Amino acid sequence: MTAITATQQFKAVAYLRWCLFRNGFRRKGGAGELIARFIVYPIFAGFILGPLVIATTAAYYAASTGHLLLLAPIFWSIFALRVVVSINVSQPGLSFDPESLIRFPLSFSRYFVVRIFLGLLSASTIISTLCLLGVAAGVTVAVPGLWVIAFATALLVAVADMFFIRMIFAWIDRWLATRRARELAVGFFIFVGLGIQYLNFTYNPGFGHGRADRARTAAKIAQGQHLYAVAEPVLRHLPPGLGASAIASGAAGHALLNLLAIFCFGAVWAGIFAWRMQREYRGENLSEANNSPVVQVDRVVVRPAVVQTASAATAPAPAFGVPPTVAAVLAKEWIYLRRNTAQFYGLLAPLAMVFLFTLRMGGRMGHSSWLFPAAVAYSALGIGALAYNSLGLDATGVQFYFLAPVRFGDILLAKNIFGFAVNLVEILVIYGLISYTAGPPPMLTVLATACWLLFAAFVNAMFGNRRSLTAPKKMDPGKVSRRQASQLSALMSVGILLGTIAVGAMLLAVAAFFNMAWLPLPVLAGLAVGAFALYWRSLGSIDRVALNNRETMIEELCKAS
Repeated sequence: MTAITATQQFKAVAYLRWCLFRNGFRRKGGAGELIARFIVYPIFAGFILGPLVIATTAAYYAASTGHLLLLAPIFWSIFALRVVVSINVSQPGLSFDPESLIRFPLSFSRYFVVRIFLGLLSASTIISTLCLLGVAAGVTVAVPGLWVIAFATALLVAVADMFFIRMIFAWIDRWLATRRARELAVGFFIFVGLGIQYLNFTYNPGFGHGRADRARTAAKIAQGQHLYAVAEPVLRHLPPGLGASAIASGAAGHALLNLLAIFCFGAVWAGIFAWRMQREYRGENLSEANNSPVVQVDRVVVRPAVVQTASAATAPAPAFGVPPTVAAVLAKEWIYLRRNTAQFYGLLAPLAMVFLFTLRMGGRMGHSSWLFPAAVAYSALGIGALAYNSLGLDATGVQFYFLAPVRFGDILLAKNIFGFAVNLVEILVIYGLISYTAGPPPMLTVLATACWLLFAAFVNAMFGNRRSLTAPKKMDPGKVSRRQASQLSALMSVGILLGTIAVGAMLLAVAAFFNMAWLPLPVLAGLAVGAFALYWRSLGSIDRVALNNRETMIEELCKAS
C-alpha cells in the first residue's frame, strides 16, 4: 500500500471517531451528556492541577538545592499515580470495537498505530504526562541549562510508562477472559487496594494526633525510607530512576546513556504490547465460550421428547411469597455479583476504609453522633451508582426481557431489592466494625441512620431505574478500565446522594443545636415513607418507559464490547 493510502486510512479512523463523538450528542439524552461533560471536565481539571503543582514545586526544590537525585522519588510517585488512576478511572468510551478494524484492508503496523492513538486520551496518560512536563518545567526554572535534557527525559519516561500500562492492561484483558481468572483476580485486587489504603492510614501524618501518634508515624516513615534505600539500587535501573539519573548527569554531559536505556525499556514494553495486538489482529477470540472444553460425542441417541402443553404446565410456586420472576432475577444478580471483580471490590473497599478509619480515629472520636452516619453515607456512595446502570451486565440478554411474558417493573424491582439487601448487609457490617473499634453507637442514632438509608435508597432507585432504561451502558467483566455508566448517570447518582446526605447532616446539626437527639428519627422516617410511595408509584410506569426506549437499550447493550 502507498503512503497516500495510509494517510487516507488514518484520516478515515479519525473522522469516524469525530462523527461518533459528534453524533452521540444528537441521540436521545445527548444534551444531558453534553451538560455532564461541561460539569465533569472542570472537576477533572481541578484534580489534574493538584498533582501538577506538587510535582513542579518538588522538582524545582530538588534542582535549586542541587539534589537532582531526589527526582527519582518524584518520578516514581508519578508512575504510582498513573497506575492508581488507570485502575480507578475508566478510559474514554468508544462507540465501536477497535478490533472490528481488522475486517478492513489495514496492515498490522497501521492497526497498531491506531490502537496506540485510541488510548492517548485516557485520564492516566493526561495526568502523568502533564506532571512529567511539570517536573521538566521546574528543573528548567531552577537550572535553565538543563531544559533540553529535562524535557527529553520527561517525554521518554512518559512514553515508556504509557507502553508499560498499555501492555499490562492488554494482557490483563487476556487473562481475565475466563471466569475462573476473574474470580482469582478478585483476591489480588482486594489485597492490593486494601494494602494501599493501609499504607495511607499508617504513614500519612495527617491521621496522627498527639505525641505518641507522631512518634509512631515518624518511626514508620523512617522504616519506609529504609525500605526505599534497600530497593533503590534496583529502582535506579528502571525508567523513573533512569530519568532522575539522566537529569542529574546532564550537568556533567553524560545523560545520553540513561536516555538510551529509557528508550530501550519503552521499546521492550511496546514490543510486548505489539505482540498482544498481533494476536488480536489475527482474529483471536477471548470469549468464554471459545475457552471452554470441547466434548466430542461419538454416538447420539435421540429420545422422544415429552411435550407439555401450555395449559397443562404448572407455574412454579412463589418462594417465601416472592414471585418467580423476582426470585429468578435475584438469583441472577447474586451470580453477577460473585463474577464481577470490579463490583465485588467496590462493595468491599468502603468497608475496609471504614474499618481503617475507625481503627485509627474511632478511639479519639468515641461515641460521636457523626461517626456511624458518616460511615454509612460513605458506603452508600459506592453502592448507589450501581442502580443507574442495572441492566449493564445483562448485555444481549436484555432481548429476552422483551420476549418473555414478564414485566419490567418486576425485573427492576428485583434488582432494587438486591441493592437494598446489599445496603442492609453493609450497614450491619459497619455497625459491627464501629462497635469493635469505638464502641456501639447510640441506638437512636442507628435507627435514624437506618431511616436515612431507606430514604436515600428509595430516591436513588427511583431515578436509577429511569436512567437504566434511557441511558444504559454495556458492562463487560472481562474488560478493565472501561466506562461502566454514562457521565450524566454518574453525575446524577453522586448529586442525588450528596443531596440526601445534606438533608441528614442538616437534621443532625439541628438536633445537636437544640439538644433534641430524637428529632432526626421521626423526620427521616416520614421522608422514607414518602420516598417509598413515590418509588412504588414510579414502578407502575416503568414498562411504558422500557417500550419507548427499547431501540436505544438493544442498540447499546447488544453491540460488540
